[in-house]
Amino acid sequence: MSNRRIPFNHSQRLGLDIDRHIALDAGAGTGKTTVMAERYVQHLIASIQRSTLVLPHGPREPLSGHGSLRAPARERTDRKEWQGLLPSEVVAITFTKKAASELKARIRARVAATSKSPVDPDDPVRVYDPRIRSDADVEMLLSSLDEAPISTIDAFLSQLLSPHLDLVAVHPSREQIAQERAPLLIEEALHSAWRVRTISDAQEAGVLGYVNSFIESRDRIAIALGGQEQASVVLSGMLNKSLFVEESKRSIEAHAHRLGTPFHHDEPLPEQLFLEMFLEPVATEIDAFACQLHEHLNEFVDLYLGHSAAYVTPAELTTLGGTQTRFRHLVHMARHAFPEDSILRMQWVWNVAIAAAGSIKSDGTKTSYFQNASLPAARQTGWHPGLVTKSKANLPKPEKDAIKAAADLICNEMSDLLNSQTGRLICFMGRSATLLAPRIESPYLPETSIHSMTEMDVEFYDTAELGGPLRIGSALQSRILMDLLRVHGACKDILAQLKAQEGVHDFDDIQNMAADLLLARCPDMVRFEYPPEVVDALDSLGDEPWTDHHISRALVLANDDEKCAADLQRRFHILQTLRRQYRAFIIDEYQDTNPAHFRLLARLWGHRILHSGEPDRPLGPWDPTICIVGDMKQSIYRFRQAEVSVMLRAVEAIREANLIEMVEDRWTSGVRREGFGRDPRPIGAGGETAAFIVGTAIKPHETLSAPHAHLSLGEDLDGFAPEFSGTDRQQARAEGLIDLTSNYRTKPSLVHTMNGMFRDVFSPRHHLLPGNWHASSQDLVAGRDEGDTPGVLEWLMPLSTEEGEQSSDLFVPMDVFSNSKSKDVHLEHELIAGRIAALLAGNPTRVWSATTQSYEQVEELDEPVTASEIMILVHSRTHVPDLIRRLQNRGIPVAADRQGSLLDRPIVQPLMATLNLIANPQSRSAVLGLARSPVLGFTDGQIEAMMATTPEHTWWTHMAEHAPNQQVGALVSHIGEMVAKGALYEAIDAILDHSDLLVAYPEDADRQNAEAWYMLVASIGNELGHEAAAIYSRLCELHRLGHRGPPATTVPAGGAVRIMTVHNAKGLEASVVFVAGLFKAGASDSQLNSRDNILVTPQVIAGRINPWRSQDRPNDGLWEFTQRLDQAQTQAERRRSFYVALTRARDRLVLVGSYANDASINADTGEIEVKVKASRSTMGGMLLESLRSLAYEAQDEHAPWLLEGDHGANELPFYDKRTLSLDPYSLLHDSHLGPSAIQSIRLYHHPDCFETTQVTTPLQDWTALEQRINAIDSEPVEAAQPLAVRQSVRMTAHGLDTSSACPRRHWLTEVKGWIPEQLKMFGAHQTGTSSSSQFPPATSFGTMMHRLVELGLANPSKAASPHSTPLPEAWMFDGADGLDDSEIIANVLGEEGYSVLEDSMEQAMAIRTHERMGVLGRLVREGLLGRLAAGETHNGLTVEGLRTELPFYHRHAVAVDGIERSTFSIQGAIPHAVLSQLNLIFDGRADLVLALRNEHADGFLQVVDLKTKDCRDGFNPTDSSKGTALQQYAGDRLVPYPSTPSERSILDEHRLQLTLYSMALQAVEATKPSEEQRSILPPALLVGASGRMLQLTVEEFEEAQQELNEHLQWIGHLAAAPQSLDEPDRLSPEAAEPCKTCPFYRGDVRLCAPAGEALGIPLPMEED
Repeated sequence: MSNRRIPFNHSQRLGLDIDRHIALDAGAGTGKTTVMAERYVQHLIASIQRSTLVLPHGPREPLSGHGSLRAPARERTDRKEWQGLLPSEVVAITFTKKAASELKARIRARVAATSKSPVDPDDPVRVYDPRIRSDADVEMLLSSLDEAPISTIDAFLSQLLSPHLDLVAVHPSREQIAQERAPLLIEEALHSAWRVRTISDAQEAGVLGYVNSFIESRDRIAIALGGQEQASVVLSGMLNKSLFVEESKRSIEAHAHRLGTPFHHDEPLPEQLFLEMFLEPVATEIDAFACQLHEHLNEFVDLYLGHSAAYVTPAELTTLGGTQTRFRHLVHMARHAFPEDSILRMQWVWNVAIAAAGSIKSDGTKTSYFQNASLPAARQTGWHPGLVTKSKANLPKPEKDAIKAAADLICNEMSDLLNSQTGRLICFMGRSATLLAPRIESPYLPETSIHSMTEMDVEFYDTAELGGPLRIGSALQSRILMDLLRVHGACKDILAQLKAQEGVHDFDDIQNMAADLLLARCPDMVRFEYPPEVVDALDSLGDEPWTDHHISRALVLANDDEKCAADLQRRFHILQTLRRQYRAFIIDEYQDTNPAHFRLLARLWGHRILHSGEPDRPLGPWDPTICIVGDMKQSIYRFRQAEVSVMLRAVEAIREANLIEMVEDRWTSGVRREGFGRDPRPIGAGGETAAFIVGTAIKPHETLSAPHAHLSLGEDLDGFAPEFSGTDRQQARAEGLIDLTSNYRTKPSLVHTMNGMFRDVFSPRHHLLPGNWHASSQDLVAGRDEGDTPGVLEWLMPLSTEEGEQSSDLFVPMDVFSNSKSKDVHLEHELIAGRIAALLAGNPTRVWSATTQSYEQVEELDEPVTASEIMILVHSRTHVPDLIRRLQNRGIPVAADRQGSLLDRPIVQPLMATLNLIANPQSRSAVLGLARSPVLGFTDGQIEAMMATTPEHTWWTHMAEHAPNQQVGALVSHIGEMVAKGALYEAIDAILDHSDLLVAYPEDADRQNAEAWYMLVASIGNELGHEAAAIYSRLCELHRLGHRGPPATTVPAGGAVRIMTVHNAKGLEASVVFVAGLFKAGASDSQLNSRDNILVTPQVIAGRINPWRSQDRPNDGLWEFTQRLDQAQTQAERRRSFYVALTRARDRLVLVGSYANDASINADTGEIEVKVKASRSTMGGMLLESLRSLAYEAQDEHAPWLLEGDHGANELPFYDKRTLSLDPYSLLHDSHLGPSAIQSIRLYHHPDCFETTQVTTPLQDWTALEQRINAIDSEPVEAAQPLAVRQSVRMTAHGLDTSSACPRRHWLTEVKGWIPEQLKMFGAHQTGTSSSSQFPPATSFGTMMHRLVELGLANPSKAASPHSTPLPEAWMFDGADGLDDSEIIANVLGEEGYSVLEDSMEQAMAIRTHERMGVLGRLVREGLLGRLAAGETHNGLTVEGLRTELPFYHRHAVAVDGIERSTFSIQGAIPHAVLSQLNLIFDGRADLVLALRNEHADGFLQVVDLKTKDCRDGFNPTDSSKGTALQQYAGDRLVPYPSTPSERSILDEHRLQLTLYSMALQAVEATKPSEEQRSILPPALLVGASGRMLQLTVEEFEEAQQELNEHLQWIGHLAAAPQSLDEPDRLSPEAAEPCKTCPFYRGDVRLCAPAGEALGIPLPMEED
């Protein structure tokens, strides 16, 4: 029996090799998740693997609740003896929570399917694995999976941090910051930064260190960037990209370090740093290029200097500048200025280029250099060419022709050089370097030239300097860059303090704390305590983040500081201990990992602490076994700081580590074989000879039974990746790089087509800049069968070929294709809607035929598909509402995952108007918005009539009086009542439940938007106290954020067409995929990235310096370079997005878009002619170029995709514009893409290609809705009889006395929903003595005293035998007196975490508490309770037994008398339930219950409740007369009745609570036979401060019972039907004693007070 039931191809099996580190390069649809899950399981089961060979197991503690496992311990392997890895030792990181859940579910299912015994061949689930000793082991692994770190990186880091927050959390926080709150906090941080004026202001705001320089830097950038507003935009952009900023800073710092320059804010960055940055993209080409250009330039100047008298001298004689000409400049470049330095050669090339061209194009199109073998004319540029034209040269014509011909050859060579991809790049870098620091001087460049610029001074003036264009030099550039970094750091400090004040954190905080814990940097907690040199050492983590060299350096530097060294050693020990926990890592979607996450994970891969007897460390740099899984072509999360380069570096590190470990000699013989990988799964019985084997399960070349399988690294090398040679691929496999290339998702014909397309998409010829951010193409092998129907490729190319007249009838749908005002996106959406309608119905389609100049039907009929099988991918959500509307007009169910900003959604506007009116009761605009909305439906005339008069009371009553009908009036009145009661959420509920809002907006997405808004309001209410004005103000702030505010996110319903962005579609698939907006996707990337006037890349940061807003921006070399760098990285990501979009399709791929919507039909050929322009940045441009490339590979000279001259060319040239001539019918039969690609392309350009579907207009929809509503039967429906219901309300006993003393306090809490906490002013001084107490908090102290009585009180039960009535066993325990026993008291303190032995800050408190407990215990012993417990008889009663902490459950029936519940409706209140029974449920524990008897042997029970008031501070253990009030009493201490006002007060304060306990005992006793029942005595209090028992008299007990019954009746009615009872009045001044302890009165803002006393903020008392 074989576990080959899980089929894997050869590459996938190599990915299961757990003897080495693995990098899985997994293309789209190659089954990587299945491989990851199986690899994880093999880590758990395999006893032979790298992790078990070279690593000790981690801290294997028993599972919590391990005893709950069904299998007994003897049947399962002890966790510490388990030979494989435990789930807690294998980390699996995924990109999303959904992916983590899916992976864990797969692993759990795979483990659960594992069997120790052979399974039936027909069993489709079970997997036989002879390595499993017992099914109990499977159960143990399944239980252990609950603790497995299978999660996102953020969740893993949070879990890692949790036990160590005290080490790293400078500002401990309670919760994750709400998504909508984060951008507002950034704004607050910026406002705080600008308000800082002094050092103390900065420190108060939270700025740490360098306060003076922060203020100076802030003021400088405000000037440099054009004012505070522009600077705020820049800083906001930086704060939103903080991780990128930190990465850029690290890169700049590392570069400075390589140059030997310290990186300090007060020191300028070296000019060389920027220049080397500009050189890097062209470093390998510049020297050869410059030399070649120099050679040609010499030929050029030699040619004309040889005929100087005819060409040069006449030109200079007519030039005002004399010799300041372009030609003289070029002569100088050729003869005198050619440098040896590569950086200078860049500038030299630029100097040649500016003289050779009038203007140099930067958009990738061709620049005219040396036009007509000469130089640009003076009239174009103001810079004289210095050469006369051929016609003016005084030479014979044959000689001039010869010179012209020779010049043409030379100039064409130079022009081709400069226009080449390398030439354009070098020119650009030369310009950037020249703008920053020009080092090539020429006396022939006129001062009036646009290339002659003045460097801006570091100090700014009020007005711009006159005299030509300005440039920004390296000194200013360095100053502003360092200022930006300094101010950004200060703003982060301020932001951290704001978050600390709100008790929240974000993912950046988690990441920073993790970096501190893992010593990836100096921890913030000690940054200003450690010596500066130690901090610098810790901050210098290198390019190999798993190493600890920086820590070693820091420890050496800390030798002289004992405290610093000890703390750092402790932190390092914790890091090494953490590393012991994990023995393997599997990281999914590694291409989306950002550099910071890579560093943090790699910190856990370093060497761990070794204990005696453990195996030596591995030879390689990493302890755990690492597996990364990703596809660099799917890296599309750059906006989250993900970089392709991270995976590239990780792959190289894996290969290097495996190379080092190839010589590892600790492997058991036969496990590792050179040239082979190992599949660890056993074959058959795993080498056992007696096991049951099914021979058909074994492949012919495999042995019948073996412990594992060896796989040749050289197998299946051909046919997978043509660009990856067999030898290289075999070597890569040996070093751990395994490429998964079998696509099981997409139809083969589409796979082969995409392979060819992506070879061009990822070709270096499209690279804007060279760099490690580019992905490489990877041919995939089709793993699916083509089946009966091949894959289909369609192109919806919306083209408007004619213009028609538009109808003004609102019942007639508009034809967007004949409307000249239609936008491209509208045409696309109309075509998408028509195509989907045809797909859903299975209708035939047509394409245009150039031959017949008519539409011809497509022969292949499409099988109908369901809406859920269709996915539409968009690059932006801006126009999604229009697409949804057009689909819905055809009756197509559709759902989008997100539709812009939530606060801009139509259904939210009436809700916002309602909230506005509640918050601002006099707002006329709110009234107008609400009245006009579907909530109320006023007409314009009704609104005008209502607004013409002034409301007598409120706008709610005024609107009710002018309501359009009775129902709307009832709704408005009801909402007004809710508003008057402060019931904000009930008012909103009434709108959602009873208005026409959801009728007007009936779509599921609208309902979800309304729910999301409601939840947002509730969330803000929880934060701000449910005050409508505060909530509305916060929502207005969020609305101002625009696209950064709360998104309108919805969960697509099943059975609908799904619309989503490419990013959200990652990991998903669909049978039919539409990729919309191809020619818009990427068109605005450059503008979007630079809109914040800040560009942040992993390499460098640049702010757009512009001190004078009224002047042209200065020329900025760093900005231009950074912009090009950002464009290059953005375009590379857009190409990867194109890959992700296309590879989502299973069966049909539909591409949508056209460069322009206007087209013409050629009258002669009948072909559709479309003008297009080349574009590297748009997906449409990528599509056209990839089709062109496929046709070029096929050498199809008739392909419409090729340009003239492409066929037979050595390489495809660039082009600017072209006309695409297409015959859709011809493409239907021959795609002209070569034999390997799909043979047919369906090109639909007009709705006439599809059968006409019924489309409705908005007015038709509203009319139909109105007809349906009017058709509803208006006769009243007979009301249903109210249901008779029973209700139980759970209550607590301890609040009964409080609610009885002040019913209003209970009403405010239960009905109004107020939280019973004091309302404090922000920053108000906190009063109270708890913080200065010498004893534990009151709750902890009370718990300890209760526990002492429970353990130390004697029980005379046995001595009191025989008992009057039988007692349960729990009442008769043996209990000796230990009320002051030192050991018992120490145990009691220990339970609360206090110890008199531990040398800690709380030791002194523990000793004091220990002594106090002894004193109180002795008082109890000497009091009535202690005497009774000792067996004495008092007041005629003797204790027979006792029970501490007696649990009780009491059901109190409330007389309901048919209380009716009704709900509001616009037709009137509707009764829906009648209460037939109402019970109040109390459960809890009574501190102590005594079982007593009298001299007649009658049995009694008495409740005793312990109170520790006055036992801590103020208590006098030696003289009670000088102690607290409750220490003092009058008369005999054994008399059980109050003797002082304090004793009477405390007994009265708790009489209802005590009475309830007693009533609960009465109810229990009533269930017993009469002969076993005991009578209930009046309850008592045990006063800890004096040891006295105080009890109610019989009369007081009876009165308390009556009062309690009445109070419970009121509470029950209030819980059942709160609207049936009036609001309780405020207490009179004479009865206002309870107010002194009420939180609603004691706060800084009085929410309630005695009658007649003002509410709000109390005024200060005037002094006499």
